[in-house]
Amino acid sequence: MNPQITVLSTADFHSSVWTNKQYMAVGLAQRTNVTYIESMGLRAPTISRADIERVISRVTKDSGSKSSSSQSDLPESLEIVSPQVLPFHKFGTIRYANQALIRKRLLPKLKTGKNSVLWTFSPLTYGLENYFSKVVYHSVDLLHTLPGVPESALLTAEQSLLHRADHVLASSEGVAEHLRTVRADVQLWQNVADVERFKIHQRSERERSVVFAGNITPTKIDFSLLRSVAELGEKLKLAGPVNIDGVAADRELDELLKMPNVDYLGNLMLDELAGVFGQSRVGLIPYHQNDYTRGVFPLKVYEYMGAGMNVVSTPLASLVANPPEGVNIATYDQFAALVKQAIDTWSPETADVQSTRAAGHSWSDRIEQAWDLIISPGAKLG
Repeated sequence: MNPQITVLSTADFHSSVWTNKQYMAVGLAQRTNVTYIESMGLRAPTISRADIERVISRVTKDSGSKSSSSQSDLPESLEIVSPQVLPFHKFGTIRYANQALIRKRLLPKLKTGKNSVLWTFSPLTYGLENYFSKVVYHSVDLLHTLPGVPESALLTAEQSLLHRADHVLASSEGVAEHLRTVRADVQLWQNVADVERFKIHQRSERERSVVFAGNITPTKIDFSLLRSVAELGEKLKLAGPVNIDGVAADRELDELLKMPNVDYLGNLMLDELAGVFGQSRVGLIPYHQNDYTRGVFPLKVYEYMGAGMNVVSTPLASLVANPPEGVNIATYDQFAALVKQAIDTWSPETADVQSTRAAGHSWSDRIEQAWDLIISPGAKLG
């Protein structure tokens, strides 16, 4: 009998940018029944209209109905559940109320008990792990470093979860290092991508353009680096949501978007994004180096490579620790020059090489790995 899996996410299923959570849930749902619990809203809302609407939606949204996806067709075995909680997790009284809400409204919708698995991307579980026969904690970010999140509550919850989990996975060396301060047997599962989808959109002839795709936020992105690339005179394409983490984009982004060779493409469907990648030469990872990005291994590394693009990145700790072949690491002063070189040296032959390098870092392989982990004997690993 196949296990019943619950994925506890830190993102809504229909988010503009899919990450590990959606891919893992959809992949596992090809094999068994999966319930996807959407974000509990770890970041405290601001007084902005978007955040006020987010709070109202979080406490009033009907929890438990499956809806159509703008990203892909959903397996029949995948159910999406929206937890009704108050996104003010910093306060003990709110956490107490949320725990009651989860037990009363969320827990009855989940498949718990014998032969059940909780695969949680969130350290804040409100004790859900106690109702499952196997628990996997898959940490893909240093969430406690993000602005607006309840740092102390997250770290306390994470420590408890680390002692309970049967398996602990980290998406980068930075995350693994953080988790190993509590538990030694952390497995490194660096992020992968839907490389097959990106490969099929490749073109042998491409314009001299570069692209950044992802959350366009000053928490991660060094807009001055993007401006230095735009000043090369080549076409720069940007795709993804703005202001997704509640931090307003700054004046540098506004000025960047006014440049004549900069195209903001908005939020794209995955196949649309793959099409943009397939006609571009270079993919950019212009991230700041800060407490948050210390734990980031960008999914776009292998998306870019799968599409046959050359890749230029700032020296993120995860990429420096385990340098992927085919990724050019540049300091701030070198960034634009290395991008120019990557544009000039791109060819159909280099595109084939990049795609080959990415092939071993696919979601199809990762789902196989996840399934093996789930069906392995359930003894705790430490």
